[in-house]
Amino acid sequence: MKETTFFCYLEQALKNLKATEALRFNIEGEVKRLMKVYSEAEICEKVKEGTFKK
Repeated sequence: MKETTFFCYLEQALKNLKATEALRFNIEGEVKRLMKVYSEAEICEKVKEGTFKK
């Protein structure tokens, strides 16, 4: 899935959950940051572990 398509799905999901515009902006920014910092394998491992360190 292309990144742009992913963010369309994310935006709609956040709207469906009644997230405020500011919250949607912050979540999208954090997702973009995580995508730059971690590889796909690293992020999957962190989710499994349940630990995130900034």
